[in-house]
Amino acid sequence: YQRRVHGGSGLTRGTLWPSWPASSPWVTAIGATRFTTNTPGPEMATDQFGSGGGFSSMFPQPSWQAADVASYFKNEPASKLPPKSFYNISGRATPDISALGEGYQVMVGGRVESVGGTSASCPAVASMISLINDARMKVGKKQLGFLNPFLYANPVAFRDVTVGSNRIGRGGQKLEYGWDAVSGWDPATGAGTPVFPKLLSAAMALP
Repeated sequence: YQRRVHGGSGLTRGTLWPSWPASSPWVTAIGATRFTTNTPGPEMATDQFGSGGGFSSMFPQPSWQAADVASYFKNEPASKLPPKSFYNISGRATPDISALGEGYQVMVGGRVESVGGTSASCPAVASMISLINDARMKVGKKQLGFLNPFLYANPVAFRDVTVGSNRIGRGGQKLEYGWDAVSGWDPATGAGTPVFPKLLSAAMALP
């Protein structure tokens, strides 16, 4: 028995389980990154904890992500992938996108503390979508609604993350299996991190 945990994902008896409920096709799954040099600039997959990702054995792969997932498996060397029997290559893939997940400054008991996690990157993305919906409503347009097809249709609105992996446990320990961040969509950082002006522009162009 082996259990691998990162953001709710796990390895149990030779099966890599993705995060739940992020692996639902009706949810937008958010991974986490950090600044490569710990100062604002290029990003990499977080290495304080594993940014959950993988493939569902419950839900089939939606059409809106099929081409991106196929590209990942075409370009990622087989030697870097987990054993094929450990995951469902045709399942719903996560994450969809990522956002900064380390170094958030919060007040706790009157003191500033640095925190992180996908529980930080996810609300960061939610706040961006809230601002986009507000901008759309101000010009008489509807909220975006279900996001995922829109996100995959606009890769230029994201900063590609190509460094790091999620072969990391919740406590930062190295793990045997996981997924690399590579050019394009990947199961560690998704399509990358939002470039807000570009994401806003793409959203405002919709009816």
